[in-house]
Amino acid sequence: MAGALRKMLGVEQQLRAERDLRLIEDYRAGRQAAFDELVQAYESTVHRILAQLNVGSTDVEDLAQEVFLRIYRNLHRFRGQSSFYTWLYRITINVFFDHNKKRKRADVRLQRLQNAMVDVSNVHADPDDPFRVTFEQLTRDTFSRAIATLPEPFRDVVAMREVDDLSYEEIALQTGISIGTVRSRLSRARARLKELLRPELAAA
Repeated sequence: MAGALRKMLGVEQQLRAERDLRLIEDYRAGRQAAFDELVQAYESTVHRILAQLNVGSTDVEDLAQEVFLRIYRNLHRFRGQSSFYTWLYRITINVFFDHNKKRKRADVRLQRLQNAMVDVSNVHADPDDPFRVTFEQLTRDTFSRAIATLPEPFRDVVAMREVDDLSYEEIALQTGISIGTVRSRLSRARARLKELLRPELAAA
C-alpha cells in the first residue's frame, strides 16, 4: 500500500512538473496565455499556503497577487534546477516574511514554525526544555526574523514541514531531494535557529 502510494505521488509530481515546464516554455516562446494557465493552476495553492501562515483573509488576495507579480517578473530566471512548485513555494514564503517585516503585525502567528524546534512527530515535547521555554517567550517578530535569515533550502523544508504539514516523503518529492537530506536540513535548520536565538535566551 505504502509503495503504491509513493509511486502514485511520484507520478503526479512528475506530470505536474512536466506540465509546468511546458507552460513556462510556451510563455517564453510568446504565448501570454500560458502564464495565465500557471496562475490558474497554482492560485488555490498560494492561497492555501498563505492561509496556513495565518495571513488575515483581507491580506491573502493582495499577497497572492504579489507572489504572481514576482513570478511574472522573474520567470526568465527560472532554470528548472528545482520544481516550479518549490520555486513558487519559496517566493510565497518570502512574500510572507516581507509582509510581516513591513507591517510588523503583532498578530501574525508563527507557533507552527516555533514547533520546528521540537519534532512532535517523533518525540514528546519536554516542558522543561530551556530552548522551548525561551521560544515561547520570544516575540513573534523576533522569531520571524530568525526564520527569515535561514538559507533558502533550510527555510523551505522548515516551512513545508511545520507550516504546510508535509511529511518527509512529500517534502522529498516536492524538492527533489532524498528523505535523508530532508531530515538533515531540518536538523541543521533547527540547530541554526537555536544558535541565532541564543542571545534572546541570555536576555530572557
